[in-house]
Amino acid sequence: MADETNTLLAHSQGLAVTAKRTYRIRSTGRCVLAEEQLPLVTELAVDDGLLLADADILSFKPGTDVVVTARAHAPGGAAVSELEAGATVAGRTIALRVVGRRRVVRRAGSWAFSDPEPFTSAPLDWREAYGGIDALSREKLDAPFLAPLQAASRYDLKFATRAAYPRNPVGKGYVLEDRPELEGLELPTVEDPEDQLTPGRLVAGHPDAWTRQPRPAGLGWVNYGWFPRSAFLGLDRVPLPPGTSSAGARVVEVDRAWAPADVLTGRPLEARFHEKAGNGAPPPFIFEPHLSGREAITLTNLDPRAASLTFELPGERPRIAIRPLGEGEREAPPKLMSVLVDATNRRVSLVWAGVVLPKLPHAPQHGPQVGFRVEW
Repeated sequence: MADETNTLLAHSQGLAVTAKRTYRIRSTGRCVLAEEQLPLVTELAVDDGLLLADADILSFKPGTDVVVTARAHAPGGAAVSELEAGATVAGRTIALRVVGRRRVVRRAGSWAFSDPEPFTSAPLDWREAYGGIDALSREKLDAPFLAPLQAASRYDLKFATRAAYPRNPVGKGYVLEDRPELEGLELPTVEDPEDQLTPGRLVAGHPDAWTRQPRPAGLGWVNYGWFPRSAFLGLDRVPLPPGTSSAGARVVEVDRAWAPADVLTGRPLEARFHEKAGNGAPPPFIFEPHLSGREAITLTNLDPRAASLTFELPGERPRIAIRPLGEGEREAPPKLMSVLVDATNRRVSLVWAGVVLPKLPHAPQHGPQVGFRVEW
């Protein structure tokens, strides 16, 4: 029976039922059923390029997404200029270096970074990470070409520019060329501790040199057009800087198998699309095979009440059954599609999907006629 927490989708890959369950995270480390059950998200929630929520009804993802929504909090509420925050899931950790607000300054004739301002709490979304659009370079690169297209399009072409950082076009600090206007440029406040922005790395130098720049760090959803997710959604190849061959190129996402190797050499159209495009968590938090729903999660400096909070997922799995047209009811073994951690509200939602392959073809319009049930 359908409600706001479960639904059925008729797809060419099969009949899929998605079920969502929300839990409260107790300080003891247990997850208990929440009084308020969050509904399934059926459409993308996007704010000026930032993917706030991906659709829960992506029922054919090859792995589990773990996405954490949080702010960084200084231990004990005492102001700091820098701290380390992050999350650990099933033995994998995303560490974040969080610093106070800072800008590019001129010192002794060279570019430098101002001292970070003290803070007690700081946002962690991708707007605070390295990236963005070099607006001045955009004017030179492709504004004359994009302006007439924008006038004729109902879609915002803001990010359709070579001056955007492909890994995170909503961030800050991405610069293509040296110029006096860099003074006062706002810098990222959330970084990968092992891949930080420095004054020496401030200027990329060429639109195709972005792979050499720092990787953005975060815990939220990666939008569909951002690399490496775009590598599974039609991207032909990663352009390389002048003088760089594909044989000698090093791209961390390829080295770590977050993107296919042939993205450096180009590939035919049929090879550019893959079901992995459905996974939108930060690459370290995409788990193949799927998680079981019993894993431990540790949040570090993401909770104002505890510098470290460890909890175990509830281990509760739905029983899903589907009755295709012209058939009897069949069990659909559930797989965990997403783990959505809301650290601010100490809440976690698990999204499950069960799929069966019907004997007869089903089209999307047949969905309302297909019977299903979800039991917990």
